[in-house]
Amino acid sequence: MPITFQDIKEHYELYALRDISEMSTAEYKQALTDGAFFWIDHHDFVRSTLSEEILATNLEQLDAMIEHLEGYRNSVRSTSKY
Repeated sequence: MPITFQDIKEHYELYALRDISEMSTAEYKQALTDGAFFWIDHHDFVRSTLSEEILATNLEQLDAMIEHLEGYRNSVRSTSKY
């Protein structure tokens, strides 16, 4: 079932999120700690909190995902107002 705008709104309310571009680094880190973006299920799979999609099922996949995300490092603005 597709994620609706209402689903996103409820997710933001549940985790007290707001526009991520307006969040301080401390707020963003807290959201990560709170599981607002990812969580580990009872099979030790990494899942998206919003969609519950499985993102990694083992350490090798998690390492590959982290490596892939690190590849974005040069494309993302490094300047932060926080």
